[in-house]
Amino acid sequence: MIQVDTEIRRAREFADYQACVDLQKKVWGFAELTDVTSLPILWIANRFGGCVLVAQEASGRFIGFSLALLAKQPSGADFWWSHMTAVISEYRNRDIGLRLKLRQREEALKQGVDEIRWTFDPLQSINGYFNVAKLGVVVRRYEENIYGVTSSSLHHGLPTDRFVAEWNLNSNRVKERIDPSESSVVFRDLDRIPCVNPSGTDPRLEFSDEQLLVEIPTNLPDLDRAVIEDWQHGLKAACRHYFEAGYAVVDFIKLDRGRPERAFYVLSRTTPAST
Repeated sequence: MIQVDTEIRRAREFADYQACVDLQKKVWGFAELTDVTSLPILWIANRFGGCVLVAQEASGRFIGFSLALLAKQPSGADFWWSHMTAVISEYRNRDIGLRLKLRQREEALKQGVDEIRWTFDPLQSINGYFNVAKLGVVVRRYEENIYGVTSSSLHHGLPTDRFVAEWNLNSNRVKERIDPSESSVVFRDLDRIPCVNPSGTDPRLEFSDEQLLVEIPTNLPDLDRAVIEDWQHGLKAACRHYFEAGYAVVDFIKLDRGRPERAFYVLSRTTPAST
């Protein structure tokens, strides 16, 4: 891992908010202003209950940011909705995104907020690993085309179907995932866990085992649009069915032995989110 001399801090002034606007265009390649969160909204979010963080290298260059908005559950409890987290391409895989999320967790806890939620593209294996395996989020909801078809090339012109991540900041699960000194190895006999859609086949919806596997592609950017659409359709059908049956995503596993690589979400009837 390459160490980077980068400061993670809350946004303070106009230049910080403008950098967040510019980073949205750079990272997502948005061609339409309607897809960009504006500077006034960023300022309001940071000042009134939410949080805007910037990642800035020693030279002063902005290389990443995150935006969280204050929200309320139906019960009235506060939580943060983390609408955006971004890092420019040349600084990915250097733990900048992880540092942004961990600082976001610190800021939320300071304000008495113990849960953060956000969405992510479930077909992207890097998202599955980062959010579920590394941060310890739990997923119980699949939202269909939640942001509409955007102008970003990263979205392949497809409906923006998303998982909703639930990050319970004080749970033992999260503490163990984000602190290697507290981590415990989870052993899973994958050969004994049914896969509902092996290699992207039509999902089987008759399983009732305690744990299930849902497969996703490991090479999404290399696939044709029609193939991605097939994966998306199958994932949507599988997750909506099993979420309604009481399952939740509790882990992510990538197998790199042999060819080709394979990646799976682990669904479980027993959800450790609140422990």
